[in-house]
Amino acid sequence: MYKKFLIVCFLMLCTASLFAQIQSMEVTQKFYPNPDMTFSTPTLSIAQDRFASYQEIMEWISSRALKDDRMSVEMVGVSSKGREIPMIKLSNRNNDASKIKVWMQGAIHGNEPAGAEGLFMLTDYILNNEAGGKYLDKIDLYILPMANIDGYFADTRASADGYDLNRDQTKFADKESVIIKKAFMAVNPDVAIDFHEFSPIRKEVAFIGEKGGAIYYDVLFLPTGYPNVPKALRKATIKYLQTPAEKKLDKAGYSHFFYFSIDDSGEEPVLAKGAKSPQSSSTSYSLSNAISILVEIRGIKFGRLSLERRTNSVFIVAESALEQTYNHSKAIRKIVDKSINRTIQRRDNISVTGVSSEKRLPVQFVDFATNELVEKNLLVKDALEYKSLIVRDRPIGYIIEKGEEAAIDNLKTLGIDIIEIEEDWNADVESYKVIEYTTAKKSWEKIHRAAVKTEIIKQNKIFPKGSYWIRLNQENANFAVSVLEPESDNGFVTFRVIDTEKGEILPIHRVMK
Repeated sequence: MYKKFLIVCFLMLCTASLFAQIQSMEVTQKFYPNPDMTFSTPTLSIAQDRFASYQEIMEWISSRALKDDRMSVEMVGVSSKGREIPMIKLSNRNNDASKIKVWMQGAIHGNEPAGAEGLFMLTDYILNNEAGGKYLDKIDLYILPMANIDGYFADTRASADGYDLNRDQTKFADKESVIIKKAFMAVNPDVAIDFHEFSPIRKEVAFIGEKGGAIYYDVLFLPTGYPNVPKALRKATIKYLQTPAEKKLDKAGYSHFFYFSIDDSGEEPVLAKGAKSPQSSSTSYSLSNAISILVEIRGIKFGRLSLERRTNSVFIVAESALEQTYNHSKAIRKIVDKSINRTIQRRDNISVTGVSSEKRLPVQFVDFATNELVEKNLLVKDALEYKSLIVRDRPIGYIIEKGEEAAIDNLKTLGIDIIEIEEDWNADVESYKVIEYTTAKKSWEKIHRAAVKTEIIKQNKIFPKGSYWIRLNQENANFAVSVLEPESDNGFVTFRVIDTEKGEILPIHRVMK
């Protein structure tokens, strides 16, 4: 027993040593020095080398709300572990209908704490500085600092029920995903930013130098290239959220780049740039006709290492977004309103599947053998230059058959208005016949994803009372077209919300006139 105890202690020491040395102090001091400033955030105001507790954070929030009536707090739900999930609202209570609603959230992955700290820093800045307080003249700001609150205090990416909440934006397998989405849709923001952290030191970077390396940049930006998001919103994301923030980061001496994942399964590493699927927030939030971006800060597994710099990175980007929204509120209102009208008028076809363009771009890494920067010219698949392969005309609406209540519940969570048919309805429809069907061998998010190929067949069909009618002349219709087309890689068929098999006619039907 004693021998077993010693082995466990040894392994714990080795693990602690590994994380303590995940980045050398030489690299930290050379490339990532902390800013010379004082922080009043819940964790960075603590002298001890730890993170603030749930009680400490809730006291931090409530103390500020009690002192300033521009700040209010709403508990949007209760987590699996019984924690209330706070949402902060900052408003000068000017009920001007032209005010822009801005949504900011952090820690939807619980082991990414800088987002929460940076948003708490932003809260103090708005409440305690005239320059920050002026933003409330044109903006109502909603902050969800710890979206995955159980994961935040367990220091885990997933929720307490084991789901990645940023891969659960349409299938809603986790009840907390429903809580977050319903809170978001109730606010119905015009601008949305989701703050994450990324792991710079990973096996895919082993090709750097003799000892491997790390991704260099402080901040990575992930806008969406998904074609079912109105083009004006995609352009506005770069113009108002990304480019100005990059200039602010440059001025502060912080590095930045586009967010990328690395595929090292082939002959050379291949980078993926830009978001192309609604399973992640930057695209999902844009489908509600918001100007939206996901921002990644360099920091997973770092604990409190460089936390001041990481927190300030979040603050710089967040404050830049408020400044741009304040300065260009009329232009932003016009873009959002036009995008909503375009959606209601069914102006755009549906992009069902597609591929990213390919190019080579220079990317910087830290070489651990030399503690110097190195640049590699790498192949990049760019979703911001996306080519659609399957394109379909946008119907007037969809009919969904009785018995698919899980899909109906998810559509309601996405803000889709649904009409339950009160008497039998005879309709000419386009239906999907499944001609190919496979399921993944490997489980992902507790499901084996499906892949289908369908052919469209035209038929006249009687739909009984209790079937569902989803018209597309509504504001959130872009969600519907993204999840109901069966080949969509983020659709209800793919995620097994609607199950099928080869040869079946799917219970989703397109009404064209």
